[in-house]
Amino acid sequence: MSSLIALPSRTDAFSAYQPSKNAHTDFISAVDLGRGAGGSSKEGVKKIRLSVPIRATPTPTNELLQSLLNAIPSLLSGKPTERSYHTLSHTCHQLVLQPHTLGPTIYGRIYGRIKDELEESANGLVREWRGSIMSRQEGWLARFVNGWKVWEKRVNLLSAIFVYLDRVYSNPSTGIASIKDLSILTFRKLIWENEIIAEKTRSDLLAWASSERASEKVLDEQRPTIVSITDLSKLLDTFTESIAKPYIELTTEHYSSTAETHVSEVENDTMQPGKFVEWVLAKVIEERERAESTLSKDVADQVVKVVRKSAGEDLAPRVIRRALDEAMDLQNTEYLSKLYTFSTDVNSFGVLSQALEDHLEARLKTLLSDPANDPKMIDATLKMKRFTDGAISSLFSSAAENPAQKQTDQEEDKTAAKEISEKKRLRRNRQFELEESSRVGFKKGLGSRQNAPAEWIAKHLDLAMRRGPSLSDSGFNAHLDEIIALIGFTKDKDVFKAFYSTQLAKRLLLGRSASDDMERNMIAKLQKEMGEEFTSGDIMMKDLTLSETLVKSYQSAQAKEPETYKDAGNFTANVLTESAWPAYPLLKDGWNFTLPPNLQSSVDLFTSWYSTQHKNRQLSWRFQLSTVTLTSRVGKDKYEIGVSLFQAVVLLLFNEEDTLDFKSIQSRTGIETQELIRTLQSLALGRKGTRVLLKKPPGKEVNPTDIFAWNKGFTSERIKFKINGIQQDMSAEESRKTNEQIHIDRVSVLEATIVRIMKGKKKLSLQSLIDNVVSDVVKRFPPDVKEIKKRVESLIEREFLMRDEEERGVLHYLA
Repeated sequence: MSSLIALPSRTDAFSAYQPSKNAHTDFISAVDLGRGAGGSSKEGVKKIRLSVPIRATPTPTNELLQSLLNAIPSLLSGKPTERSYHTLSHTCHQLVLQPHTLGPTIYGRIYGRIKDELEESANGLVREWRGSIMSRQEGWLARFVNGWKVWEKRVNLLSAIFVYLDRVYSNPSTGIASIKDLSILTFRKLIWENEIIAEKTRSDLLAWASSERASEKVLDEQRPTIVSITDLSKLLDTFTESIAKPYIELTTEHYSSTAETHVSEVENDTMQPGKFVEWVLAKVIEERERAESTLSKDVADQVVKVVRKSAGEDLAPRVIRRALDEAMDLQNTEYLSKLYTFSTDVNSFGVLSQALEDHLEARLKTLLSDPANDPKMIDATLKMKRFTDGAISSLFSSAAENPAQKQTDQEEDKTAAKEISEKKRLRRNRQFELEESSRVGFKKGLGSRQNAPAEWIAKHLDLAMRRGPSLSDSGFNAHLDEIIALIGFTKDKDVFKAFYSTQLAKRLLLGRSASDDMERNMIAKLQKEMGEEFTSGDIMMKDLTLSETLVKSYQSAQAKEPETYKDAGNFTANVLTESAWPAYPLLKDGWNFTLPPNLQSSVDLFTSWYSTQHKNRQLSWRFQLSTVTLTSRVGKDKYEIGVSLFQAVVLLLFNEEDTLDFKSIQSRTGIETQELIRTLQSLALGRKGTRVLLKKPPGKEVNPTDIFAWNKGFTSERIKFKINGIQQDMSAEESRKTNEQIHIDRVSVLEATIVRIMKGKKKLSLQSLIDNVVSDVVKRFPPDVKEIKKRVESLIEREFLMRDEEERGVLHYLA
């Protein structure tokens, strides 16, 4: 039977085998597995003889110790040792683990020798490196790092060979430092803290930072060296003092001077404020990346604080307002977004908020200060408000939030959730603060000029209500809301009310409103925002509805009695409640107005019929609001022309005469001179396709010597058209009269308020009365204290009030 495993006749596979002291030779025989250890060998089984060398006599301990001591200088100098590293390590193992009484001697001599050799090696490096520094050789940091790496490699080898020694003797109880710790302490004390080496290392590292900042580029070839220097300083536990602190000081100095230079350029208009903001934001990112990649995250955080403080917070008052002006004037939302980020990063959000308020106030003051800007005042203000509102909204929109933040909301623990909630609360507060600054800015700006903004808001609203929605109802409603917001910013709400009421009446009476439903919607909006003072609009709408019913009744009467009303014509009238509508004056000074017989008969018949329906009411006609539809034949063409009553009266004269001079027209119609001039201008000098009269001599002005003739060659592309009057929607005279009436109304309101307060209090000091009056009427208009005092004096003269005989500053109410 052949063997299962073929073995060689001789082998040193068992050379590590240690036999007992009495055994010199071991014999291994194959045993018959079936018969057990005591059985005889079977035929065919091979016998193997192993020769084991006799164990040598152990080397004395002192010799082993000396061999280790002799190897230390070679290991630290990088020279070959007499014995292999394995043998040295095994020797160290033997010395540490074999039982003897030389323990203190062993670790004392070895550690002492290692310490001496480490110091010798370090001193050698110091001599070498100081020489290179003194000779001003380039590449110091790289040479220093390479020297450290060689030192570290050799120390690591030494530490690995003497690892058993460190494990046994180096521990806190013995107070003995490990070889690695000893090498670090030695390198720090003799090399790193050497004055010349430390200064050179620090200066070259800071020079690298300055070089990157100056070139605004990443010096890739130098950064690995800087990282190694940083790692070494952290290993030596000197990072903060030797690297971080000087680096931060350099950063502070750099940005204090550089930022001041740039701000001076901004103030001298040689650098755009927005570019400065971008520069600071870019430098924050740049400095964070540089510090994080080469130093540490903590240093990066400190450096970012330095940049934001030196280049941001300290200079924010000199930059933010200019940057905001630039962004708002250019309507650049990107600039505003960067400015917002800048202000929050540099802890100057309050400066931004105040700057927004001041900017809006200043821009509106400039706009309102020049009366030439009045026609475009409201359009420009609304444009500014739309951009401001949109910009603020975009700063805090959900899309602007960090997408990773939403995931954090779900994944972080309760502490993180609290922080996120606090950040959201802070964002909401900031948004509210900017919105409030916007409101205050618009309010101050529009309040810089009395009456005019409210008047022009009403005119702008009038134009919008005539045009109606251009695109969609929702867009038109949004525009109306914008106008209402502007009304809320004005102090003179009574001015707006007066002009709005006048223009609303014109739109309703002359049929110039785009939609009655939109008018009702606007009235409801004004009542909601401004109070019940705007109920007159409701009354106007109801009056018109009642007038329609009245006209239908009149038409029914005409149908029942055609003979009685044969001269009534197609006549309609709006019968209005005088107290609810603006006070339209009667035609008095300069007027001797006479209606043509056919038109006068229509008026007389309606007046007669109305008196039978309402015996206790009297009609008072306002002809300046009347309109007429005329049918005209020019040659073979027939036209239907919509004109004012005054235009109709003038045109009807040309049924009898082909030509008439200005004075003849005035004497026959009785129209006031200025109104007649405007009427003739509209008929002879209006837009093309509406000039039904000819003027001699030609010219843009109408003079008392001009002659007018019927335009027999008149043609128009439209069969039905309207001839508009040559006047603004509200003439300067009407505006003046409205403002005069507002002043009169304010006097009445002040007197009524004073009497009402004194009637309730009976006795009150003058100052308390003034305070009460101001708080009461300020929602309607800004009261003038001097005017209040005048009203008080007037009421005293009329014996509504009297002064106290003993205290002249106290008033009494006289029942």
